[in-house]
Amino acid sequence: MRPPRTPRRRDAASPQTAGAFNPGDPVEVLTDEPGLRWAHFEAVIVGPSTKPRGYTVEYEALLESEGSDRKLREAIPVRSLRPRPPPLRAPASGEAPAVHAAVDALHDDAWWLGVALGGADGAGKVKVCFPETREVIEFDAADVRPHLEWVDGEWCCPDSMEIPKTMAYTKGIQIEVSKLEGDSVVAWVPAVVAKTIWKNNLLVEYTVPKSDGTLSEEIVDVKHVRPCPPQASAIKFHIDDEVEAFQGGRWWLGVITDVHPELRYTFKPAHLGVEVQLSQKLLRLRSDWVDGQWTQKSQNSSKPKFKQGVKVECSSDDTGFLGAWFEATILKSAGSKFLVEYAILKADDGINPLTESVERRNIRPCPPHIPVVDGFKLLDEVDAFCNDAWWVGVISKVISSHKYTVYFRPWKEEKEFEHGQLRFHCDWMGGRWMWASPVRFAYLFSVHL
Repeated sequence: MRPPRTPRRRDAASPQTAGAFNPGDPVEVLTDEPGLRWAHFEAVIVGPSTKPRGYTVEYEALLESEGSDRKLREAIPVRSLRPRPPPLRAPASGEAPAVHAAVDALHDDAWWLGVALGGADGAGKVKVCFPETREVIEFDAADVRPHLEWVDGEWCCPDSMEIPKTMAYTKGIQIEVSKLEGDSVVAWVPAVVAKTIWKNNLLVEYTVPKSDGTLSEEIVDVKHVRPCPPQASAIKFHIDDEVEAFQGGRWWLGVITDVHPELRYTFKPAHLGVEVQLSQKLLRLRSDWVDGQWTQKSQNSSKPKFKQGVKVECSSDDTGFLGAWFEATILKSAGSKFLVEYAILKADDGINPLTESVERRNIRPCPPHIPVVDGFKLLDEVDAFCNDAWWVGVISKVISSHKYTVYFRPWKEEKEFEHGQLRFHCDWMGGRWMWASPVRFAYLFSVHL
């Protein structure tokens, strides 16, 4: 958070009417330069400036160069200047500002916007967190002041101002918070918004308990959070796929380096050289939250080759069969169509297997086998084998460890099935099998790691 002794020159501002400052007026200089956002440098007006249109100021604490005893002078655009706020401080008794109040703390020759965490051990001390850099520093109470905003020529307290409507997160929303090493994101940690704090900050509560069973909290700038990614993730991964792996209560970024039987994969974290073997349920394709949209990293997927003898599943566009998938075998290809032989459907003679020409868009590979651990659960999305095809439904009742009731949304009907007539539902999307893994897996597996 330490600023350079000589701030970089700012670009000229667009023409605007100069503010009513006079030589000798005490002011504060604001900057949006990287590493200096939310910093206010004390200065004094020297005189008007034309390039940029504004004023020349002399800083109170910044010097021209290392070892110089001359104060730095600089031309500043009007938009980067404000009067110094009235001398409001915490009470002389050493009483700390209210918890989560917006404050300015004097640090490295500037006043930095932060959030008060309350009094530290010992009289006259205040802990302040800086959500953008995620630092927590202890200050003397005399070096902490209530934060005020200069709006339309008046000083305004944040308590009387609305949180910006651009704030995309509200109390109770599930999010993910970045874990940083240096300036790089190495993992995303599941959390819930516990409170919105003026003006771009969130109090987040991490959803995975610590070893003692308690939950951690942190105040972070919104730039460090993102919504929870879409729940669907790939069932089968390939070598060099960029993925995120759930370990120790967080999703770590990395790549797949090897593929093993039974849907297990070798995962290499991006920040470490140590590889670990994980099941499919602990992996998801990497997605990035960019400008309010999810973008998925390019993955090493290949277009399936439907050759003679390959077993597939086919769908039908006929009324009454929408959503059903029939098992079949490829006989031959003809352009964008394939001649298939159905495994169960019979021809008109009722004896021979039905053969049919099917469009590529109505053909998909056979889904991978997903092991069912401890039976299906209530609300699991499944495929049920009924009327010679697989139909998607939802477990609406667990009758026993081997019998379930499945609800079919399109017809608003329920039907009982044996365990062997069911499989986990997944979708063939973008050349991959995708599975909408329940959120409960994150909590289930975090307990066993």
